Amino acid sequence: MSDKRKRKENFITALLIAGMCIVIGGTIIFVIKYTGSGSDSLLLSAGVTEITAVSVESTADPLITATTPATETSLVPTVTNTPAPTMTPTPTEEPTPTPSPVPEKLKSIKGYSAGTVIDSDKIDRDNLSQYFTSQTIEEGDSVYDRIYGQSYVDNDNIDLDDLRYLKMLHVNFDGEYQVGEMIVNEDVASDVLEIFEILCAEGYEIYSMYLIDDFWAGDPDDSDWYSIDANNTSCFCYRTATGSGNLSKHALGRAIDINPQQNPYVTYDSDGDAHYSHDNASAYVYDRYTGDHMITIYDRAYELFDDYGWSWGGNWSSPKDYQHFQLY
Repeated sequence: MSDKRKRKENFITALLIAGMCIVIGGTIIFVIKYTGSGSDSLLLSAGVTEITAVSVESTADPLITATTPATETSLVPTVTNTPAPTMTPTPTEEPTPTPSPVPEKLKSIKGYSAGTVIDSDKIDRDNLSQYFTSQTIEEGDSVYDRIYGQSYVDNDNIDLDDLRYLKMLHVNFDGEYQVGEMIVNEDVASDVLEIFEILCAEGYEIYSMYLIDDFWAGDPDDSDWYSIDANNTSCFCYRTATGSGNLSKHALGRAIDINPQQNPYVTYDSDGDAHYSHDNASAYVYDRYTGDHMITIYDRAYELFDDYGWSWGGNWSSPKDYQHFQLY
């Protein structure tokens, strides 16, 4: 290779290196000088994409250096990461409360003995009639075994077939539902059930309701006395009327005594003095309008029995039998 060519190549190389190193304001400028008749110069700067009307002539090999557009240093904006939205916490589901078991309603009170208190939640108040039942009494059954030879004896006035054993619900003096029982004449059984069902539905309070045989003292009169002294509501007992040799309506199952302590049997002497046999009734003899459970003509029991055609002993002149309702 000739020295002239080497010098030429070295010169071109030097120009290229020098051009690459010139940076003014971030722009690379290459200046290429051409010699010729026109002494024209070409300036290429960053961003120039075309050259027009340039006549280049050189006595030597053309020396052309193309300008490579300088890469602009652009400030890239800092991207601020948008924070992810806070997730709304999923609410914790409240556990479904387990309902308290509802006591099963009783369908009947069969199997419950008189005096049994039954939880009010077990009573179907919309169907109280299912707790008021009537059944016949037959020789050898449990009711017959309780009454035969006591409240019931063989007689010419009333047969066993004429009687009905009633199982009923009533509200006691504590406001609780309590099982009661009663023996009545078949002829009045349906009316008695209806009356006591209404009284029960309305919350009318009756202390207790047992057969008089639960107070048996050896004879009907003494047993009746103990039943009354225990404030027991009852009906049938084959006996004579108090103070008389005539058969009582109780002996026929057509008389009912209700809450006898608050509604005593009272007689009066010629001076108007009251006489009664039960000391626990003393508070209910003279003042008949201020105490609880006392039967008057304004009492609900009185209204119902009167509606069904029964008479009340409290309307008698003497004795006054305030506990007593009967049907002739």
